[in-house]
Amino acid sequence: MGLLKYILIIAGAALAAAATARAGEDVATPAMWRAADADTEVYLLGTFHILPKSLQWRTQALETAFEKSDIVYFEVETDAPDSQPKTLGVLMTEGFNPDGALLSDMLGAPDAASLREIVASLGLPFEGVNPMRPWNAFLTLSVQFIIQQGFDPGAGVDSKMLAEARTKGKSIRFFETIEEQLALFTGLSPETEKDLLVLTIRDWEHQAESFDDLFTAWRTGDTAAIDGEMNRVMRDQAPAVFERLLVERNRVWADEIERIMATDTGAVFIAVGAAHLVGDRSVQSMLAGRGIEFERYGDAPAAANDNAPAAPDEIGDLLKAVGEN
Repeated sequence: MGLLKYILIIAGAALAAAATARAGEDVATPAMWRAADADTEVYLLGTFHILPKSLQWRTQALETAFEKSDIVYFEVETDAPDSQPKTLGVLMTEGFNPDGALLSDMLGAPDAASLREIVASLGLPFEGVNPMRPWNAFLTLSVQFIIQQGFDPGAGVDSKMLAEARTKGKSIRFFETIEEQLALFTGLSPETEKDLLVLTIRDWEHQAESFDDLFTAWRTGDTAAIDGEMNRVMRDQAPAVFERLLVERNRVWADEIERIMATDTGAVFIAVGAAHLVGDRSVQSMLAGRGIEFERYGDAPAAANDNAPAAPDEIGDLLKAVGEN
């Protein structure tokens, strides 16, 4: 499975991680929306790409919408036979600094020291991370931190629903290719990708608390909190990344949903990362300006509010191999 699949749930410097679902918090009511015209219904589900195995997130409303939909959209085809080789190929060819440059030389002394401590806390070899381009280091640290807390890549909403859609013989479509998702990071300017890593390093001590808030917001369907935890820091501190990872993609996806409403018939189910469906730059906000109105659908929020890369062992093996070369 590709690395991008997991990082896009948090998409930026606000990344943190939490322990697995706490006692009494093993049920989720993820936020959903619905729009309809005379002959087409479109359902939007905000997903979390990596979850604790025990979490029960399949609400009755979600099941009803999914069952009636003959067409299902996901961000990217993560289960394609060539998705992992493509991801690892890009990581190995474009994810490392040219001419032997090292992160420890690119960063200021305090940030370089913090990076070394973070890498050690994750159980990764520093000699494997140090030659990475900043965006690759950011992704590696972020994903490994989530996995270290007990979240399972195979338990994510997208993984489960994509497999079920295939089993049920639904027409499956994807907004992006693996190459396009990888290009979101490989195409960052040197200044932007360095800023992304530095922000992550300097905010690392707040990771667990922030992600706990994020996970709770998603689990309870609190859209205002999802926007605050997922998008606020990136929007305020890394606006170029926010534009690239969220806004530009939301605009393309809105174009496709507008086409769906105009030309397709029946029910269409769309499952994408929750960050894309909240805030004033969301997919729904863009469509509202085109006369397509989405309303909240399904179960009430669970709380009182309104709103791989490779698998873990493969990450370690990859880094060790890099460090030995």
